[in-house]
Amino acid sequence: MQVNTTFRIMLALILVLLLFGESVAIAEDVPGMKTVIPGDKQWQKGNKAMPYGMRVMYLYGDPSQPGPYIYRIRVPTAYRIPPHTYSDDRVVTILKGIWWTGIGDRYDPFKMDEYGPGTFYITTAGTHHFDFARTEVILQVMGFGPVQTPIEYLNPDDDPRN
Repeated sequence: MQVNTTFRIMLALILVLLLFGESVAIAEDVPGMKTVIPGDKQWQKGNKAMPYGMRVMYLYGDPSQPGPYIYRIRVPTAYRIPPHTYSDDRVVTILKGIWWTGIGDRYDPFKMDEYGPGTFYITTAGTHHFDFARTEVILQVMGFGPVQTPIEYLNPDDDPRN
């Protein structure tokens, strides 16, 4: 019986190390690698150029400075971003929720494609597009700065800064 109990304890320890050991190792920086733990970051209000309700979490870099940047945005259900464009290419990954995006100069729900968690797409600089969140959505956005214009609305009346 003692061997059986010892075996069970060792097996349990091995399972714990396998399950949690990797995440602990990932959390440590190694030379040449920067580790970011999103739980250490805080959601902030989106900038004044974004419709009310967006939250942003900056993970790495600064879009206004040269080099790579990564941030996450969280938007509520039924969140709509009118037609707009960016001055840089962006890789957008859907982490949570259902995100809709369409290409064009006018907001048209019939031209939108649906993207779910794990999907990513690339919006090239100057592409006119519009977005909608059917549910609460969290996106991860990656690009290279410096970004000249974070967002430019095609219709000035859609710009919250006006």
